[in-house]
Amino acid sequence: MAHHLILLSSTILVALLILSPPTAAASPVLDIDGNPLEAGSQYYVLTSGRGAAGRGGLTAEPDLYDGICPLYVGQYYSWTKQGSPVSFHPADPSQTQVTLGEDVNIAFGPSYVCRNQGVWQLGTTTGEVFYLTTNGVIGNASNKADWFKIEQAAFGPGSYKIVYCFATPVTDSSSQTQRSENCQQFDSTAPGPPGSDWSWLSFVPIDDPLPFFGFVFKKFTSTSTFLNPKFTTTSSYS
Repeated sequence: MAHHLILLSSTILVALLILSPPTAAASPVLDIDGNPLEAGSQYYVLTSGRGAAGRGGLTAEPDLYDGICPLYVGQYYSWTKQGSPVSFHPADPSQTQVTLGEDVNIAFGPSYVCRNQGVWQLGTTTGEVFYLTTNGVIGNASNKADWFKIEQAAFGPGSYKIVYCFATPVTDSSSQTQRSENCQQFDSTAPGPPGSDWSWLSFVPIDDPLPFFGFVFKKFTSTSTFLNPKFTTTSSYS
């Protein structure tokens, strides 16, 4: 009898394994060449739109009212300026690729001006407007302000939005407290200081269509250039 039960249990287990759909792997974020973003490698963050329909790359600049540091993340107006590249660091340090919807640190690289890693961090200024500073730390799981997500934009494959999600406590019908995510995306909607050729990245609603057709990622190579002298690595781009 026991032998028959073991055979029956084994048969059921095999059937369940066959019938159960495989767990879907998270989709990788792709660069403009169609390759998965590599964790730790450097990429320019550009807009999908080009010319008059686009904007330039990202830069880190001081808020003149706060002094030289911290640096804030901005975006050049002109699409001819690729800006400074960033690297992406997944929450799981063993992960070799950047995937959609998973937490990542985003970093410009070490800054000799502000003596930090150049890691993006959610910050506020006067009036409680949310901007991005470079005061974060790579791999600090306890600091939610340092973690972002990359999501698919509505403009087709290869176009993305950069997202930050607040964890909000919500009480359900049984009076149990659950945590719900409230996510917003970033766009360069706040003008920089007078005379500047860039604007600040700040929050816009998650479902708003980005005016420059979303962000794309171009891999930094030995023939690329940092236009921002605040960071330690320099070379030239084609």
